[in-house]
Amino acid sequence: MMKFIRLISTLCCFACNSFADNVFINRYVFEWGDKNPKVVENYLRSSIEQNPVSAYVLGNLYLFGIFLPKDLQKADWYITKAANMNLPEAINSIGDGYYTGDIRPKNIKMALQYYKKAAKMGFGIAQFNAGIVLLETAKTKNELRLAIFYLDNASQNRNNLKEIAEAANKYMRDANKKLKYYK
Repeated sequence: MMKFIRLISTLCCFACNSFADNVFINRYVFEWGDKNPKVVENYLRSSIEQNPVSAYVLGNLYLFGIFLPKDLQKADWYITKAANMNLPEAINSIGDGYYTGDIRPKNIKMALQYYKKAAKMGFGIAQFNAGIVLLETAKTKNELRLAIFYLDNASQNRNNLKEIAEAANKYMRDANKKLKYYK
């Protein structure tokens, strides 16, 4: 389930407004990138210091092996660079890396920290991820309430992905039912 959410969030980010602002990324990378991957890579590398979106896109191209050879170490480096520039999509991706263990050592607590950080920035996918992780790991009534809080925020956040908001509503209803069983 989380790998599906990760793929959807990446594809969603490719279509988000920050990418739309960059005509080169939108037009060349995603329409003509297979013609000359080196040009895409060089362009994105040249702008990563000023543009966290470039670093994030480059990291995802390496992560998924799109246009560029799959390289998890480079993917992590570029995504971390974007996260250090406070790009919520990148912060969420670091959480994904900890959650799945495919880039970083599997660590659910660290994943949750990154999801919460991106969720506080209003990133709907991170709100959903934080809610799901809390729902899966809740040991107290307060943790379950916090899961409901994040899922509620995600259900209202339709900026990132409508399907995520609808799924968040379903999980929130399930969490509310589960909350009734706590003493």
